[in-house]
Amino acid sequence: MTQLMQRRARFSPTARHPEAGGEQAPLAAPLAVVVTAALLVLMQLYVAIPLAPILGEQLGSGSAAAVALNTAYGLAYGAGFVIWGPVSDRFGRKAVLVPGMTALAVATAGMAAAPSLGIVGVLRAAQGLVAASFAAVALAYIGEALPPRARSVGIGAVSTAFLAAGIVGQVYAQGVAQTWGWRPVFALAALAFVFVAIALAAMLPEPPRNVEQTLVPLGRRYAQLTGLLTRRDLVMPYAAALTVLLSFVAMYAGLGPHLAGFGLDQTDVLWVRLAGLPGMLLAPFAGALAGRFGSVRVAVGGLLCAATGLIAQAGVAGTVGALVVASVVFVAGIATTVPALITMVGDRAGQARAAGIGLYGLVLFAGASLGPQVAALPVEFAALLTVLAALLVLAAGLVMLSRR
Repeated sequence: MTQLMQRRARFSPTARHPEAGGEQAPLAAPLAVVVTAALLVLMQLYVAIPLAPILGEQLGSGSAAAVALNTAYGLAYGAGFVIWGPVSDRFGRKAVLVPGMTALAVATAGMAAAPSLGIVGVLRAAQGLVAASFAAVALAYIGEALPPRARSVGIGAVSTAFLAAGIVGQVYAQGVAQTWGWRPVFALAALAFVFVAIALAAMLPEPPRNVEQTLVPLGRRYAQLTGLLTRRDLVMPYAAALTVLLSFVAMYAGLGPHLAGFGLDQTDVLWVRLAGLPGMLLAPFAGALAGRFGSVRVAVGGLLCAATGLIAQAGVAGTVGALVVASVVFVAGIATTVPALITMVGDRAGQARAAGIGLYGLVLFAGASLGPQVAALPVEFAALLTVLAALLVLAAGLVMLSRR
């Protein structure tokens, strides 16, 4: 009993953890580093949206640039979720987070010097693969380092960073590319990753681990993935997750060309993208809402809210101001859905939490990688939004049917 109390005290939100040399550090500082890293890492996925046309002009066709920048990254990123989750279960969270962030800095620096679109595609895939070592493991880390009562807040904070990156990444890439060109977008990011890797190594305590779990072979851990894919209570949320970032990326990828029809310049488009940020404010509370009302209800509510925002955007597509307001509703729905689905999958996966969340990440970001291709369909912007809204309504139905 005493050991249990000591363990809980050690990982409470206000606890202080022993570091090298006997120094003490509050858990709030490592959590701040994880949230900052989450924002910076996920920004790399979304920089492709404004950069694809620029690289298309300089290195090749626009469609080929979109594939090299976005699809290559997104698919490798999703696959990395499946790879790194079990590896961190076996060797520890910090043992994956620090080398992964270091490798991401190297791959991102290489992007700044890429001479051709083919090399861009290879390096973007490398970026995505090693970037997933952070995202997949960070969620498991938060789930272990924080006590249950604070876990939902931590997941909400990380989820907020993940989602805010969808807008901040676009704004950052567009602003830097307009001022200095596209290569500094990656050079500055590589420098930031170097500092983050140092901070992760210096400030993150390793959560206590079950010794028996660390001895489970990697092959057996990967075999768990197959078992998870046979469970209806997980497969249906996975299918729903495919639509979440797909609709998010597709909406914003289609928004830029649509706004160009109003005669808006790049600065105006940047401000329209930023207008969606207030919708992210719901993400930190989604975990707490899931604890009170159930993750199914919160996820369904978020999906339907996002679908409502898309339908509203389709209805007011000819008015910029109303379009911006409706986009906030859409983003709020997405911001509510993502942490609710993470909570649902993590709880249902049980002892296979990291593997379950890894599969969730694979599906979620596979959807994100398909977003630009969906946005490129030869349909009007309003029709695109209507199709995306229908997908989100279907996803809400799948989540409801997944109740055990």
